[in-house]
Amino acid sequence: MNKKFLSAILFGALMVSSTGTFVSCKDYDDDIDEINKELTDLKSKLSDLESKVNAGGAYVTKIESVDGGFKVSVSDGTSYNLTVASAAAGSKVVIDDKTGEISIDDKATGWFATTGEGEEAVDMTPYVKDGYWYLYDKTAKEFVKSEYKAAGNAYAVVANGICTLNIPDADGKMQTIQLPTTSAAITGVQFIDVTSGAVEPAPAYALNYGVATKDNAEWDGPKGAITKDQLLVGTIEPLTLQVYPSSADLSNADIKLVGSDGTVAPVKVTATPFEGVITKAASANGLWNLNIRPDETVTDKTIADAFKAETDNYAYALQINGNILTGYASEVTPTDKSAAGALVADDVKYNADELSSAKVPFGETVTLEFDGAKAYDAYLTPKSASELELAGVTIDGKTMSFTSTEKAAGKTVQFTVNFVNFKGETGTTFDITVNFEGATVDPEAPVAAVKYTATDGVKPIIIDLGTTFTSLSAQTATALAAVTPTWNVISIDGKAVATADQSTANGKFAFAMTQVKYYSDLNADGTPKTEVTPINTADNLKKVKYAVFANTDYQTTAAPGAYVLNMTFVDASENELKKVVAPVTISVPTFTDLFTKVTSWNADKTVLNALLVGSTDATVAKQYVMTNAFKSVENSGADWDNLTLTPKEMSISGTPTEVATYTKTGSILAMADALLKDGAVRGNVTVDGTYLVKGKKDLKVEVPAFAVNFMSPFNDAVLNFYKGGKVVDLNVAIASDGTGTIAKVDGAAGKEAGLQLVASSEKVAVSNAMELFGVKNTDDKFTFVVKGEGVPAGAKAKLSDGGIALTGMTYAPNYLATLEMTVTALNGIKTTITLPMTINKP
Repeated sequence: MNKKFLSAILFGALMVSSTGTFVSCKDYDDDIDEINKELTDLKSKLSDLESKVNAGGAYVTKIESVDGGFKVSVSDGTSYNLTVASAAAGSKVVIDDKTGEISIDDKATGWFATTGEGEEAVDMTPYVKDGYWYLYDKTAKEFVKSEYKAAGNAYAVVANGICTLNIPDADGKMQTIQLPTTSAAITGVQFIDVTSGAVEPAPAYALNYGVATKDNAEWDGPKGAITKDQLLVGTIEPLTLQVYPSSADLSNADIKLVGSDGTVAPVKVTATPFEGVITKAASANGLWNLNIRPDETVTDKTIADAFKAETDNYAYALQINGNILTGYASEVTPTDKSAAGALVADDVKYNADELSSAKVPFGETVTLEFDGAKAYDAYLTPKSASELELAGVTIDGKTMSFTSTEKAAGKTVQFTVNFVNFKGETGTTFDITVNFEGATVDPEAPVAAVKYTATDGVKPIIIDLGTTFTSLSAQTATALAAVTPTWNVISIDGKAVATADQSTANGKFAFAMTQVKYYSDLNADGTPKTEVTPINTADNLKKVKYAVFANTDYQTTAAPGAYVLNMTFVDASENELKKVVAPVTISVPTFTDLFTKVTSWNADKTVLNALLVGSTDATVAKQYVMTNAFKSVENSGADWDNLTLTPKEMSISGTPTEVATYTKTGSILAMADALLKDGAVRGNVTVDGTYLVKGKKDLKVEVPAFAVNFMSPFNDAVLNFYKGGKVVDLNVAIASDGTGTIAKVDGAAGKEAGLQLVASSEKVAVSNAMELFGVKNTDDKFTFVVKGEGVPAGAKAKLSDGGIALTGMTYAPNYLATLEMTVTALNGIKTTITLPMTINKP
């Protein structure tokens, strides 16, 4: 089988690679339903297991058969029971190491897991299909369906260092995850420059050294007392190595520097996790520090030549566990620093940054670095022991490390640096200043996000600060209360705000950054209740639960967007004591949140029937009052003056062409003379527009386009003829000379007699004095025609003092005619009204 055992584990079925056996299940139809019910619990276990292996570098160490399923053990000591209570015990299956034949319950089956022998062996991996195991038939030279079921159709295969779990989800769909069964082998490495993140193709192994010129028994630094002629090798800055795969463990690896001729460098190389340690044996992101020191064979007499070949320095490659993983591109360079200058304050750094610009974290151990080319050894002592005690700082023995508590947050302390040079001489001490960071709120865990809709009825933005301030210690609260917090917008819609753009970004927020107050509680309706002021005392600051931005109006340049605000406390020394990260999303309402359609629409409310205003003013006569079409939603605060509407006419191409409008906003939709086209009202007119919340140009609400049917105020006009107060048929007496009169309406209510025009609920007597909606007879806006088979071509109808005078009519009894009236409204729309009549002799 060539050591390529294939193992498969079922629920109630197991094959283990280390022994060449697996257990299978048979005839479990009655149990499958019960098994599937328990898969939800399995899903969460598998997710946790996969995360631990992939992210944590752990691996599967053992797979065991247990009642109802199998147990997976992991390298970190944990284990997972992946079981189904209803699953039965399985049968024992053994694979012969040489022939690959499978035996079940100690009986040969004639099935094979491999073909050939030794190096010629080829895996014929059993697999599951349709709930049954398919096994290789050596005679038939193909896989055939066996009688053995895979219980629950769930199984695991272990091969070549990988465990593949095949588990059905709640819907019966197979899900597959792969887990390593051994610590991953190293496939590659590269050196990284931690300051730039760039790959270092040829890292330098620099050994700074000197030889002590005399005894220095009084030196009690970390490296101990010094004797004359002692080899003094400086603190060597470690090299950072990235390992592939990231789960590879270097903590106990055999690491060497090897020349191309096989020469091994006389050094000891150890690896420690770089940063973000997950376990004692694994490093986050596969980053490790390589610490290189000369071994015991290197002395003050040999160090200068210990790493040289006959003609030049050795070019070394990195060897890990016997494998060469880099090219021969690096040299070890011993450098005599006996004449180096003295260590000074600028030579002491934290994370490669000068202390004047760096801030160190509080509440943990911090190690400072010193220039290893100027000093052999160094340690810290307090500049003022009382100052360190008050700041909650202690020095960790004779080292360059110190540990602090929360008391150090925002503090500035001083240390004295003691050092010895590469001659073994104690140097002149000097002082350094260390600035501690202030307390911060993790930017990845901001306070609760706020969603805010900007409306005309301006409401405050309330940010729930939770326990950010109420949980402060008295000491931290006292430090923060001495500082005035500032608010700034740090990003909009996911884009960070540049320093130069800070003022503009702040101006886009609904309220100014200074329009913030602090409250301890809210009313039952969610409005601010008890203001905390001032917040310059620890007691008051610890009462703050809400930050409230409020004003009677929004900023002029306010705009919608996803904002992230920072509330920061920065002291006079530019130490950031605390930061609160507050996400606030500002949106505008939809048009339907502001206005709703009323009755002036067609049946499905897609077309507005816009009855233009009747007025004596021709300009006003071209207006439609939108309050007849929409009403503001209750409590929306919608202001008609913030609404601008734009009528457009659809062209043949489908592109809307804007129709000129008067410069009016709000509830008035005004049409210019362009309302008319070719003597008739325009057709195919649509209207859209914008609503500006509180009149702010960027708080814009789009008006959904709608079709409009513009109508004259005479659109519903009718002619009514009264007799005895009732509308009756019109009968007109014609004299022998062809003349007659249709009398205008007259008489008290209920006793009217004569002709009346009714339009848009207005009424007027028909005569030469009539005027309606600004239309006057003197302007020839009312015209009349008599039509009918018995009406001569020269017949005329004209307004008179008494009504309508008819001339040129036929003198004959009882023939039918039609009185046709055309009205031209001040907006230019013509409306025709007809009234049937009967002609009689007197």
